[in-house]
Parts: sequence; structure tokens; C-alpha cells
Amino acid sequence: MQNDVVARALAEVAASRAWREKVAAERAERFRKLQDTPHPLYVLKSKKQLELRPQ
Repeated sequence: MQNDVVARALAEVAASRAWREKVAAERAERFRKLQDTPHPLYVLKSKKQLELRPQ
């Protein structure tokens, strides 16, 4: 009986580890795709940023 509990616990740990590795691989793939795309040097949030401020 105790072996059954231990076996189920080990199976749960293995499933968790596999899921964690899958999520990490997907995250790494998304990060790699993000790095491959060109990025602008800045993002203009509004046209007010273009106006010169009076000094």
C-alpha cells in the first residue's frame, strides 16, 4: 500500500518536471523569436513628445 502511494508521488513529480521543462522550452522559443524580430530604437507614445518644450 505504501509503495502505491510512493509510486503515485513519483509519477506526480515526473509529470510536474515534464510540464515545467515544456513550459521553459516554450518560453525560450518565444524569447528567441522576440530577439529575431527587429525592434525600433524608441516607441512614440504621443505626438506631444515631438513638440519642443519652452525653456
